[in-house]
Amino acid sequence: MGKNYTKPYDKNYEDTPEDYLYTSMIFARTLGEVLDDGVGILIDLKGDMLELNPDVKRVIVFNDGNMVRIVDASERIDLDEGDWIKMVKPDNISN
Repeated sequence: MGKNYTKPYDKNYEDTPEDYLYTSMIFARTLGEVLDDGVGILIDLKGDMLELNPDVKRVIVFNDGNMVRIVDASERIDLDEGDWIKMVKPDNISN
């Protein structure tokens, strides 16, 4: 039997790709309302997430002002899971 993340109270249900897409879109929309523009949070990937993309160990999920984005942050060992991050747009950096 396949995985059941979207309807865990229905023991006979098997998730479809459409279930994953639909719930991901709703969750991303919700995060876009919760996170201020340019603000994100660092998340360590675990379980099935690592199986899907084993090269990525941690990510920053942030609101870029137009959409919720995810960037690889595997190299950021200076940050802890749950840290809030202020993202800086490359065109806003001055030398």
